[in-house]
Amino acid sequence: MGQGFPFPDWVLYGIAALGILLTWRDVRFGLAAIAVSIGISPEFQTETVSNLRLEDLVMAAVFVAWGLRKLRDREPLVPATPLNRLWVFWLFAGGVSVLLGSVLGTLPSEKNGLFYWLKRLELALLFWVVADCVRSWADVRWLTTAGMVGAALSAAVGWHQKWLNPPREDVHWNAYKVKGPPGEKNNVYAQYLVLNALIGLALGLSLFPSRAAWVPLGLTGMMVVPILFAFSRSAVAAMGAGVVALVGVFQRRWMPFLLIAYFVVPAIVPSIVQKRMEQLSWERFKVERLNGYISAVKETLPRNPITGQGLGFAGFNRYENQYANTFAQEGLLGLAAFVALLVGVLRMQRETLALTTDPYLRGIVQGCFAGTIAYLIAGLSGVPLLAIRPAESFWFWTGVSAGVWRLVAASGDIAA
Repeated sequence: MGQGFPFPDWVLYGIAALGILLTWRDVRFGLAAIAVSIGISPEFQTETVSNLRLEDLVMAAVFVAWGLRKLRDREPLVPATPLNRLWVFWLFAGGVSVLLGSVLGTLPSEKNGLFYWLKRLELALLFWVVADCVRSWADVRWLTTAGMVGAALSAAVGWHQKWLNPPREDVHWNAYKVKGPPGEKNNVYAQYLVLNALIGLALGLSLFPSRAAWVPLGLTGMMVVPILFAFSRSAVAAMGAGVVALVGVFQRRWMPFLLIAYFVVPAIVPSIVQKRMEQLSWERFKVERLNGYISAVKETLPRNPITGQGLGFAGFNRYENQYANTFAQEGLLGLAAFVALLVGVLRMQRETLALTTDPYLRGIVQGCFAGTIAYLIAGLSGVPLLAIRPAESFWFWTGVSAGVWRLVAASGDIAA
């Protein structure tokens, strides 16, 4: 896979093959393979499908095995969650935008539109399968472990790239940028790690002072270095917002340490990272990102402000943020569906936290809540909920949160 990738090809294909084979015995094996593949799979370019990843192949097998199991057991295909109607709304908005974009001629390629809509359907199915497979506390632990292993391996890719690129004099910071698996952009890679780092941090703080807290805290520390050396200002801002949300809302006993970190961390961060972060300002945001909002409005209002120009009519880099992209592609209908779904995620997580006192479960859901806040902030100048790797990870973890909601809503508070 290249000098900057530490894992040989047989490891990648082996994980995918094992996941596909073992999912027919237990869907949870397939979900574990998906979580790991999300973290380390490169992007493969083919003649028919661009940006193909190993987890896409594993997901196909998992979805079929899961569907057959549901039919065998005569269970409803879609598990009950607070987000079902909101997911249907977002899928509907995307489908309408593709259809009308094709009819009105604003969507250049029906193939691209269908691809983007099917990718959204894939994310919805991933969410539902994960939520449905959480039937016990042990299932939560299994999926959490798989998710953290995938994130740790992904962080190892960044560490490997950093190790191969030691500091040199008079070299621009851009030369030290880590990008994660081949084909990934540095900011997308960092945004993926931000979500998982916040979940690890929340789990560690919730379990503290138990010795079990040091494992997720250590994994969080492992992810911080590649986040910093990805030089993504939106990811760093999102990480900061997520930590503030986590500590300010749920872990207030750690507030003094957060205040100390506010003054200490900037002093110990490597100088080359400081130079990049000094460019994080409102003025630069207006110059570099605000134009994306203005362009989206100017281009979409005269054409079709209700359903947009069509899902997939342009790449995500055109407007540089997830809100302008959603408005331009799906109009006010799609933007309303997108925002409503994210608000529903936050409400579900808060409701789940109100129903359980178990520190392990609370730590996971608190981390997912902080991660949602982080992605809402990062979305002002990035596309974490539209880009493949962070979006897949987000809906995997949101599925875990929904599974916890199903557990505690059905049987009351549970403990290990």
